Amino acid sequence: MVKELEGSTEKQGGFLKSCMFIVIVLVVCHFIFLLLYFAPAISTPDAQGYFTQAKIIAKEGKTYLETESPVQYVGPHWLGRGDGRYYTTFPPGLPTILAVIYRIFGPKASLLLNPLMASLSLLGLFLVCRSWIGERWGLLAVGFMVANPFANEHALFGDSHTAVGFFLIWGLYFLIRWLREGSGWCSFLAGLFIGIIPSIRYPEILFPVAVGIFVLLNLKTGRSWRSAIYGAVGLCIPISALLVRNSLAFGSFLRTGYSLSGEQSALGIRHLFHHAVPYLIKIMGEGAGPIFALAVMGLASLCRDRNHWREGVMFLLLIVPITLLYMCYYWRVDPQSMRFLLPTFFIYTIAGVWFLSILYEKYPALVGIGSIVLLTINTVWGLPQSILRMGRLKHNNEILARINSVVESEVPPGSIIIAKEGINQHLDFIGRWRLADATILDLPRRRSPQIFSGRRDPAERKQRNLEAKLRYENLSEFEIFDLFSSDVWEWAENGSRVFWIMTEERYDNLRWRLSDHGRFELVKEIRLPIRHVLPPPMDQQKGFMRRGPAGPNQIFDLELTGRPLLLIEWLRDPPTGS
Repeated sequence: MVKELEGSTEKQGGFLKSCMFIVIVLVVCHFIFLLLYFAPAISTPDAQGYFTQAKIIAKEGKTYLETESPVQYVGPHWLGRGDGRYYTTFPPGLPTILAVIYRIFGPKASLLLNPLMASLSLLGLFLVCRSWIGERWGLLAVGFMVANPFANEHALFGDSHTAVGFFLIWGLYFLIRWLREGSGWCSFLAGLFIGIIPSIRYPEILFPVAVGIFVLLNLKTGRSWRSAIYGAVGLCIPISALLVRNSLAFGSFLRTGYSLSGEQSALGIRHLFHHAVPYLIKIMGEGAGPIFALAVMGLASLCRDRNHWREGVMFLLLIVPITLLYMCYYWRVDPQSMRFLLPTFFIYTIAGVWFLSILYEKYPALVGIGSIVLLTINTVWGLPQSILRMGRLKHNNEILARINSVVESEVPPGSIIIAKEGINQHLDFIGRWRLADATILDLPRRRSPQIFSGRRDPAERKQRNLEAKLRYENLSEFEIFDLFSSDVWEWAENGSRVFWIMTEERYDNLRWRLSDHGRFELVKEIRLPIRHVLPPPMDQQKGFMRRGPAGPNQIFDLELTGRPLLLIEWLRDPPTGS
């Protein structure tokens, strides 16, 4: 009997090692897969808000920017109060982590943090499922998430949703360890990881609340209470830091960056009626994917289970409130709406796999075959979408990386560069030059970029670059050109050189309009990566992001037709007789 037990233990240990090895291989392969579509640049407005804030923290130790000139470029998520200081609507949690990498290894290295967290989230998912359900089910859960198109795309998107998912899943892992072992350090890490989440995204304060209710439901013994104190300390560290920063920045512990845009007032039950059905359709078809139906049954089963109803309650609290919150948000449902719910996909996957494990006890053969079929369907559904989404993102980032490479070789640090927002977003993050906003010249006929059209509160848009707005509005086109030139050269009075990055069409238009303010000299043609423009994903072929297969490449407000960009130096001729 002893020998049989020893043999069984050895087999179990061998299987455990085998599963762990397979998961590590999957995690490494997933990271390599992401790197195949990685280019060292950012091409989305949200990324500019996070990564530029990281640059400022790394270089200046503050979370706001101060403008030096009315023509200085200010990103779309940087809002001002009229005192020359601009804050993003995003909290500084993720930028602070990025700033450490930025300071030690440089800006391009910090771009690898999100893909690394995306892959490590898969490891965390396996460990959660292994600790609670079993090794084979942990493998299955990883198999479902590894092909999730939204998770893969946003690993390279440069926003915060990947980081929220990472800290949530690892916080749950340490939480499970604490419940089983009563370990103080596991309790502390669980609290720390969960507490970091609202410092990354304000609305996700709902996640610590859900976990806190779960902890209270599980506190029974004196030992649990004592070890829970460590978790409370871990939770309070990042949240207290965030509250202090909010007080310093906005005058109140509970006031956030949303106080500048008024977005917190844009929530309403009326939006819920318009958004609920489209959100549910997207969760099933584009978000959680084929596992969704099993997840719903798993959640219901968990809540009815005598031994696991607490987990069911926590999972529901992690999913339902945040989903309802974004359904009540004024922002209409669009091709990227599922990014708000990306962290919940891990919870859906855990609940769905748990339900399969329960069915397996009664119908092992049927569930085994069904799991393989479902995993195959999930892969066929998710992998092509992942490749398409990441391919388009890589194409844009490659263009910006190429522009950045030419600028680094031709433009001295500290020079002024005048460019469109699509280019400025990335160069601002690199932080070697002073950037002027070329779109100021378009103010008489300027419209908000299409991705904001009809969706962003006009009051918020007015707060962006207040100096430029107050200085340039209500002027004629020629007055704007004269004032813009005057402001740029005043900014360059310390001897800075001035450069433009523009298309040939823009160059032909500006050369004569600004002839009285200096002359243009071609420095270099920037030849961009050539690639057939892929059609957008199926969910993006309607609405504001529609681009046909033969349409132009577009990076925010910059449309590229395949012809090279021009790097131009703007030279100011000395006054006559000097």
